[in-house]
Formats: sequence, C-alpha cells, structure tokens
Amino acid sequence: MSTIPTRNPYIVGGWVTDENFYGRAALRYHLLHGPNNYLWVVGTRRIGKTSLLRQLAVESESLYLPVYWDMQGCTSGSDLGHELFYALEDRTEQFSELGLDLSKLEGLNVRDLLRKTCRAAASKQRRLLLLIDEPETLIEIAQTDAVALRRLRSALQRPSNLRVVLTSTKHFTRLHDVSEDWLTSSFLQSFTPHSLAGLSPADSAALIRQSNSGQVVEVSDAVIAAIQHHTNHHPYLVQWLCYRLLDEHGSLRMPSEADLVLDSMLDMLFHLQFKHLSPTERGAILYMFEAGSTDAPGLAQALTISPREANIFLYALNSLGYTRRVEASNQVTIGNYFLRTWLETNADDLTMADAEISDASVQVIGEAGQQQEAKILRRQLQKYRVNLARLEVEGASYGIYPPLRIQNLIDAHTEKIGQLEERLDTIQGG
Repeated sequence: MSTIPTRNPYIVGGWVTDENFYGRAALRYHLLHGPNNYLWVVGTRRIGKTSLLRQLAVESESLYLPVYWDMQGCTSGSDLGHELFYALEDRTEQFSELGLDLSKLEGLNVRDLLRKTCRAAASKQRRLLLLIDEPETLIEIAQTDAVALRRLRSALQRPSNLRVVLTSTKHFTRLHDVSEDWLTSSFLQSFTPHSLAGLSPADSAALIRQSNSGQVVEVSDAVIAAIQHHTNHHPYLVQWLCYRLLDEHGSLRMPSEADLVLDSMLDMLFHLQFKHLSPTERGAILYMFEAGSTDAPGLAQALTISPREANIFLYALNSLGYTRRVEASNQVTIGNYFLRTWLETNADDLTMADAEISDASVQVIGEAGQQQEAKILRRQLQKYRVNLARLEVEGASYGIYPPLRIQNLIDAHTEKIGQLEERLDTIQGG
C-alpha cells in the first residue's frame, strides 16, 4: 500500500530545474549546440520559459559560462546595465577564475560590461552564454531611447564567443514593429525564433507520474490520458490539474467536472494569452470556437485571407498551443479544455480592435519560424535516412531474416521518417 505523501509534488507556479524539469530535450540541445548564436524562444505565460533558461544554465556549465539576465523592471539603458551587472555578480567566483574582478566593473554600461566579460572568457578559451528573461521591457526602451537599444543590439552581436538565448511572450513581436524602420536591421533580425508549447506525450506522462523524483505517483493509464486530453500537455495546466487530483494515498484519481472549473489564476492566464494575439489570430480563435474546428482553406474563406496567410497564422497558433490538430485529420481546434471553457464565458466580450500585436509582425515571425523548423526537420530526415540505409545494408547481409534487433531499428527509423515527412508537409502546406 502507498504511504501518504508528506507534500504535494506538483509545482504550480515558480520556475524549476534538475529533477523537477521535464522535457524539451531536443530544444535544449539545439539551443546549446545549434549553429545559430542568437536564439529567441517564444511562449505563452506559464509555459516554462524561465524554467527553460534556468535549466540551460544548470546543464551548460561544461560548455559555457552561463549568465541569467532578468530584464524585468528595466525602463532605460542605465537600468539594463545595472541588472546585467547584478547578473554577472551571481557568477563572481567563475569570473574570478578567469582573472576578472567584477567589483571594478560596477557602473559600466551594457556594451562595456559585455566587452570586458567576453574578453576575459576568451582569454581562457571560454564562451559566455547570456540567458535573457523578460525582454519585453525593451519595447518601452526602444520607444523612449532607441539609441540605447541599437547599442544593446551591437553589443550582443560583437563578441565572437557570446551566445544569446532570450525567452519572451508573443508581445515581444512588437519590437519588430518598433525597430523595423531602423537604418540598420531591426533588433530581432538576427534572432532565430523557436516556439515553446506543450510537452511531448511521453514527457507529460513522466511529469504526471513524477518519474524524475523520489516520490513517483501512482496513476492509471486512463487517468494519464484524461489529464493529457484536458491540458494538451501544457506543463502548467498538467501540474495545476494534478495538484487537485492527488488523493490522500498519493495516487491520482480521474478528474471530475468540479476539478475542471477555472480559478482566478487560469482566468487571468487566458486573458493574457488572448491579449497577446494579433487581430487575425483573434479572429481565427473566435471562428474556431464557433465552428468547432477548421483547416487552412476553411479559415481563409471565413476570414477573407489567402490560404498561405491562413497557413502561417495557424502555424503561429499551433506552435504556441493556442490550437491543436484534431487527430487523424487536417482540422485544427482550440488547444485545450480550459481555454475552450474560458472562451465559453468570455467570447461575447472579446474584440479584435485593441490588439497590441500586428498581423504583419506575426507573419514575419511565423514565416521565420516555419523556415527554421523546416531546416531542422530536413537535417533530422537526412540523419535518419542515412542511418536507415546503413541498417538495411546490415540487415541484408543476414539474408531474408535479419536479427530482430536490426529489424526493430529499421521499423523505428521508417516510422520516424514518416512522422518527420508528415510534419514537414504540414508546416509547408497552404
């Protein structure tokens, strides 16, 4: 019989690392090892952006000198310099090993701070990993002090041993509108966008079971499937629901209607999510809510836009978990049960008139995201196809009955290639 847990293991709010962090393995690998040194991870509130940065800081120690820089509250170029210095102070011991006395850098601007710290790191053949959180404050700075933002962009791009990963909500796309008229490239021009949505089914199941912890939760496959269905693998929603479903024996029960009622935190979460949509994205969500589901041609007709535009907007919505694909079809529907419930209460009061994000910026970022994902998929396809060819040659050497181990690998590679090809066709469709 299970012992009664001393605490509820599900963490609702607050960032996590190590054994409390689940999933994102492929994204984390790409952020640390991919070819681009300027990376932008976009996600909704409560999707795990800060946790991702904190986890990157933990696991990148052998590759980089990681620095977590929280920009929240900055309203000027001077504020940015102060906050960067505080972030560097958290790594005082590591910089001391490089022969750099951080106390002598206090009061310097961002450009000089980055120049001196990157030079110190380069002298010991080290690379700096700058992990930027809450960069939405740069929008206000760009409007009041564009020079400071241009200097920041230059400072980030100058060192050859600097890698930058920043995370934000979609609201940050407004910076594209603010800086698109610069004589130089806009601030986000060099940043490769990546989307942060739900976990994979295997990773969300591990989160539900708390597989990484010493307190593995007892839960049936049916309950896991119900939780995944309601949450669409959204890590915050998964933990929010599991926190309520844990019984006194340390097991998860099947959710009831009472467990699925939105609280004030979820109500605010979905208000913010809707606020961060462009006019056409809002129209797509409201149309989908009324119609139940749609595809790119149907959305194009309903909103009087081109099929290509509809495909881009659906890609942007899908990649952030606002919507999800209906299984075994080309239809797309509202992303999770809780968002749909929120829309049932609020849809009549929602409008497209007060959108802070433009359709144009969503299209620019959406197309860049499509191109980046397609590039990654093609690289993965090439790798799997080469491995499959090697396995088929190895299997053929045994005649018509290759060993089961090899046949299983051949089947797994064939299935994976099919999945990658299907995904590539989907994002390039329209």
